[in-house]
Amino acid sequence: MDEELKQLIVDTIKDLVSDFLYYDRKEDEDLGLDDINYAIENKVITLDEIVENFRKELESNFIP
Repeated sequence: MDEELKQLIVDTIKDLVSDFLYYDRKEDEDLGLDDINYAIENKVITLDEIVENFRKELESNFIP
């Protein structure tokens, strides 16, 4: 049961990342399909900064 739940969470994270990087960008006028890659490649933001911001949001929305 716990392993299945863990795998479901991991799979959902994969979906979230796909949405963040591709599917939600396809028609986004503010943050387009290639904008995140451009920003990382040109050091506008780092992967570590993106991950840290996700972490902050998770922590601030986590309800024990």
